[in-house]
Amino acid sequence: MIKTTKTYPSGGGHMRVAFVDDDSNELKILHTYFNDLTDPSTISIDDFSSGEEFLSRFTAGLYDLVVLDIFMGDLTGVDVARKIRETDHNVRLVFCTTSNDFASESYEVDACYYLLKPYTETNVKSMLDRLNLAELERTRSLSLPDGQSVLLRDIIYADYTSHRMVFHCKKSGDIISRLSFAEVEPKLCAYPYFYSSSRGIIVNFYEVFMQKDDTFIMSNGSYLPISRRKAKDVISAYSSFRFQQLRKGGVV
Repeated sequence: MIKTTKTYPSGGGHMRVAFVDDDSNELKILHTYFNDLTDPSTISIDDFSSGEEFLSRFTAGLYDLVVLDIFMGDLTGVDVARKIRETDHNVRLVFCTTSNDFASESYEVDACYYLLKPYTETNVKSMLDRLNLAELERTRSLSLPDGQSVLLRDIIYADYTSHRMVFHCKKSGDIISRLSFAEVEPKLCAYPYFYSSSRGIIVNFYEVFMQKDDTFIMSNGSYLPISRRKAKDVISAYSSFRFQQLRKGGVV
């Protein structure tokens, strides 16, 4: 089985975030600021109206970031954080509150930020800058069944040949594993910057130097075909990726 992880364990194809707050209006405001300040195509957010509801769904490695209101019903945000830390020591925790009264408890559970209410675009942006989610995304890796690990953003492209997957990487060179294409494609292509351009080939859009007609020219000089059958979808996906990068100021 292939596991998609980051240097901190993670699940899913997007940055997974949980908001835990019993005030629905506060949740809506937080959603608005997150959507304005991040790329919604790379982050998925789950809402929970109580600590109990969140813990009933939580498993270690499920989320990259959990934003917890401190004052909630029977279980406070600190109570929830303590339960999280029993099994997950890597997920980033943020406390939301109107005061700093729980500062000592935040150290106990290794919280990484205190987000003061009422939320403003400025303080949410400050939190995101401190968390550096873009850098967190760069640490994601793919754990292979044979014990090897491949940093996702290090992959230029992957191809299937002779019953093996070859991951062509910038820094790590070629990483070869006896896997089927069907095992690897859904794991990589769950991320918006990976796409299968033709049979047996998965391209990392970050590493496309140029698209020329029915070919991707990659950062290492490789020429990768775009299949005629998939051309419309492939080019559309690449155009959407490029648009998102321009929208974020061209940062890759």
